[in-house]
Amino acid sequence: MTDIGQVQDSKPQPSVGRFVGIVAVFVALGPPVGALAVTLLLAGLGLGSGLAADGWLDQGRFALGVMLLGIVFGLPISYIVGTAPAALVGLAIAAWDARTGNISLYVALGAALVLGVLAALRSAGLVSASEGERAAQIAILLAHLAAAGLCWFLARAIFGRPTVSSISGMGKNQ
Repeated sequence: MTDIGQVQDSKPQPSVGRFVGIVAVFVALGPPVGALAVTLLLAGLGLGSGLAADGWLDQGRFALGVMLLGIVFGLPISYIVGTAPAALVGLAIAAWDARTGNISLYVALGAALVLGVLAALRSAGLVSASEGERAAQIAILLAHLAAAGLCWFLARAIFGRPTVSSISGMGKNQ
């Protein structure tokens, strides 16, 4: 017969398939989500600055064209540029999940924030950046955060939340 101490200490063993699956969600979907976020932000900035000068219809067509070009050319490039950061965020989430049994939003956004700031620092100095460089840095940072947030949501939906056990306390948000 097992006593209550043994039941409390027994934690379900994390599976390798779950670990690899979480990382795969981030690697497969993170780069295109980041590219879409950058495209939408930059098209919105271009649309917002041009509306004062020209009419809505011309600027709307221009913004739509920029978005389509950004998506067509940005998706292949996004995998070249974004696979490593997406894999690092996915590894952080999968390691956290293996340790605690929880796919944490805070870990996803924290890892993405660190990698986004490092990428923004690499593109130009944060203090001495010009207006165009600043917009690119903000786009890079938002791309990292948007991709991590959406991939976290999808990983949580695919792999589910662990069941809450009244004995072990597993499943609580940590």
